[in-house]
Amino acid sequence: MTLARPTATTMRPDVARDPYAHLGAAERYLHTTRDRALLALLERHGCADLGAQRILELGCGEGALLRSLLHYGAAPATLEAVDVDSQRSRRARASGADVGVADIAALPYRDGAFDLAFAFTVLSSVLDAAARRRAASEALRVLRRGGLLVVYDFWTNPLNRRVHPIRSRELRTLFAPLAVEVERVTLAPPLVRALGGSKSLCVPLERLPWLRTHLLAAVVKAR
Repeated sequence: MTLARPTATTMRPDVARDPYAHLGAAERYLHTTRDRALLALLERHGCADLGAQRILELGCGEGALLRSLLHYGAAPATLEAVDVDSQRSRRARASGADVGVADIAALPYRDGAFDLAFAFTVLSSVLDAAARRRAASEALRVLRRGGLLVVYDFWTNPLNRRVHPIRSRELRTLFAPLAVEVERVTLAPPLVRALGGSKSLCVPLERLPWLRTHLLAAVVKAR
């Protein structure tokens, strides 16, 4: 699949090239296989042209996904993000996106401000159940009718006790009564790293659903 990308003259120099060129083989494998699933999801939902979308990322961290979105065609002028950590937000601004400091459970945007929103490994970091529900509600509030929310998060992470993995059932409960399209993606990162990111070893294993540790979900706001 090929997405329309901005020309080299309209892209920032640091995102015009491969956004994962600086990574080792294992991390590169993890990112590119995730992106392949993400791009397929966006195409299924008619959102392949990122440059035509008003986009928000919830919990952007230091801007890794923002740089990828720019690489795949998002326009800096219509790409916004928030993170609760001011230092991470400051570093994320280097991507060229408009990045603010905010709690994802209380977003500083008007209703229906965005066409597309991303919540990547952020809901699992919200440990309080009520706050997680508010975050889900806020994500939908700032989307226009018919807008798309994409969630990517892990359903299991036994090595990190500071997070609360999120399962398909909880995702469906958080966004009920809306339909939630969920698929398992991403071969277990510790396994990918142990195999050195070798495609010949990782690709066959990735076909086994129980070895995929993350969920990629799509939620369309009611029209």
